Amino acid sequence: MRLVVLIATVWALSGCTALHTSVAKHKLDAQTRMSETVYLDPVEPELRTIFLDIRNTTAEYQLPLADDVRHFMLERGYLLVDSPMRAQYWLQVNVRTVLKERPDIVLAQEYGMTADETHALLHPGMAPPPESETPEQRRERYGRNTAVFVDTSIGANLDGKDIARALVVLAVFAGAEYIGNQLVKDKYYTMLTDVQIAERISPDSEQKVQEYAEHQLLQGDSGAFEQLWQRDTDMRKYQLKVVSFANKANLKWKEAEQPLHQGLLRSLAGIF
Repeated sequence: MRLVVLIATVWALSGCTALHTSVAKHKLDAQTRMSETVYLDPVEPELRTIFLDIRNTTAEYQLPLADDVRHFMLERGYLLVDSPMRAQYWLQVNVRTVLKERPDIVLAQEYGMTADETHALLHPGMAPPPESETPEQRRERYGRNTAVFVDTSIGANLDGKDIARALVVLAVFAGAEYIGNQLVKDKYYTMLTDVQIAERISPDSEQKVQEYAEHQLLQGDSGAFEQLWQRDTDMRKYQLKVVSFANKANLKWKEAEQPLHQGLLRSLAGIF
């Protein structure tokens, strides 16, 4: 009986992370976030012409994004044109990367976004999380609030054999926990998409749009070349990011690809 009580205590303390993950994340959770809201000037129906430039630089994502974008633009009454000079709008899209990682980590790696910036994008309208404790603050808090409770009624009746058996059982539980964690993984897929939208300003506008760009090109290991250019144009341009992510226990890319595709389509369709 004493051994049973000790084993039950050890089991309760050890827990089962794999079981929690498999239960809490057995359903697919797919979400899409857009970094900015873009408002385009409305035009007459005969001016609803658009030039599409849809690209994909990932190896994983293979669904027909360009065909689906063309389809929903036609459904919304837009005329697709091959010449950007004849189009009222441009829609340029590049599916940039797909990574097996949480979206906050991918945004920090790919775009250099801070923790506050990623939180604002992924959780709009929510207060930022509190700052994490430093190791010194954690040790001070634990030292100030630590209390130890010992039930001597159990420990006083345990002999060396009971403790040895409990340690063996604990080792078995630890091994089962490790195996369970290897079999049940909390998996993420994050897809990043770069979007540029342009709209032609009215022909009777007094001023043109001024474009200015500055690039620094590396030359070998010790030099750099700066490239500057400026021009007047009749196109107003907007750039934004779309982050799509899916999460589930033991998630496979084939299961995540279609929901991420549909989320990206909805975001692009919502602009027009």
